[in-house]
Amino acid sequence: MARLIVNALSEDTIAAPGNTKTNYVVVSVTDANGVPVSGLGIANFAVTPIIVGPGGSLGSISTVTNGGMAGTYIVHVIPSAGQTWKAGVYIFAVSVTSGANRGQNLCSVLMD
Repeated sequence: MARLIVNALSEDTIAAPGNTKTNYVVVSVTDANGVPVSGLGIANFAVTPIIVGPGGSLGSISTVTNGGMAGTYIVHVIPSAGQTWKAGVYIFAVSVTSGANRGQNLCSVLMD
């Protein structure tokens, strides 16, 4: 098993309190030598809300798209079925697997 270097940032560009639109988590994945890890898909990612806005719910990944550069991805996160985003800070744990290789990081977003 080898280490993946995972960096993640989140932005509520279209997600907002009261709606169910996508919250974007942009993820960069490189191997231990800094070489971009390409070809990953939804099965390679997990995003778990550790802290949610007051009254908020957990969410799930709806899709993962290419971020435009090798090793970058846009992970689309939506609130749980029947729920909407709530105002406040969300902190997500982001993990990535590629074969036996693994890495993780944290990111946050102020949903406003």
